[in-house]
Amino acid sequence: IARVSCAWRRCLALGASILAITLGAAGTSHGASLTEMDYFTETTGNAAMEKLLAACTAETGIKVERQAVPYPQLVEKVLLAATSNSLPDLIMMDNSDVAQLAEGGMIVPLADVGVSTEGFTPSLVAIGNYKGKNYSLQTAVNTLALWYNVDILRAAGVEPPKTWDELRATAKKLTKGQVYGFVFPAVATEEGTFHASPFVWSNGGDFTRLNSPQAVEAVTFLADLVNDGSVSKSVVTWAGDDANEQFVAGRAAMSIGGSWHIPENSKVANLHYAIVPLPVPHAGDQIKVPVGGEVWSVSASADKATAKRMLDCLGSDKMVLQWAEDRNYVPGKPAVLDQYKKDNPGMAPFVSSTAGAVSRTSVLGTKYPKYSAAFSAAEQAVIIGSKTAQAALDEAQQTAAAGQ
Repeated sequence: IARVSCAWRRCLALGASILAITLGAAGTSHGASLTEMDYFTETTGNAAMEKLLAACTAETGIKVERQAVPYPQLVEKVLLAATSNSLPDLIMMDNSDVAQLAEGGMIVPLADVGVSTEGFTPSLVAIGNYKGKNYSLQTAVNTLALWYNVDILRAAGVEPPKTWDELRATAKKLTKGQVYGFVFPAVATEEGTFHASPFVWSNGGDFTRLNSPQAVEAVTFLADLVNDGSVSKSVVTWAGDDANEQFVAGRAAMSIGGSWHIPENSKVANLHYAIVPLPVPHAGDQIKVPVGGEVWSVSASADKATAKRMLDCLGSDKMVLQWAEDRNYVPGKPAVLDQYKKDNPGMAPFVSSTAGAVSRTSVLGTKYPKYSAAFSAAEQAVIIGSKTAQAALDEAQQTAAAGQ
């Protein structure tokens, strides 16, 4: 998720080759240098990262040798580098990968480097926790909200839904002809789990017990939207970008989507959209959302003093604000939120939703991918009607827990 966006939506690589870029100005004062690895190989992400590292090079005098690799290859590259004692000093990775690298000893707790997380949003700091220690700095995040077509809802005389009951009724009313009332991605991958997680979590469930009554109710609700005819049965083949394409093409009146869609959607002619927080089970409930986006971690072989100086810069108010604005993310520091909301009013629903941010991996750790895969397969089985939610999630829990 942003594995979504470049996070969740991790912006797939435009090429398979490694892009090595050395950032640094001549005449830097300290003579220090470090190596860095990230997965921003696509145009906008690459430009934002170069801009960020160049700014901190200018501020600290530390030269950065950057290696940008395709997203699917990043963890593999780090693992291979560890075997040859050539780990990059700094690694910017998806926040869901922290547990694996921490367990493998490839990254170290920030406290060991002297980097403080004071001033960062507590719920976002927790995303980098593994076995009681914090291994990463999440300077900004992306998350999910409800996008709706203003023209379609206005013509139907309805307001954007705030509860599940309202979502079901509104989606049914808006479904006409070739236009479905709602769309969500239900592909059997982490993307399917990521987009379904707000419904599970906001209902009191979690992924440690896939077959809890709360999880069963959430999956049943999503399947009922399809059974009502308010959501296309094709969602089982759609990832997040596919669902967004249905929305921008006018084939869905409402969609669950992330802040990473703002740059592209804002350029679509004759698309008048608005964004609000996702509906909750009952009025007054707190929406709980997954957060995507990248975190900074320090490798076990890095020079701690140099890494600290660079991370202190990357985590400064100025750089946090710059990165968030360049990526359409929510800043991870409350001190800059007022300025950010003033300059980026369209991000308000995402900002408010992160108050209920939930880490995907802080509890399950390296077991999370197995539980996610089992859940997304179960959700798909329920949507296509081959199993009931209870039966599918009972099987998913058994599969995920096998071998533990």
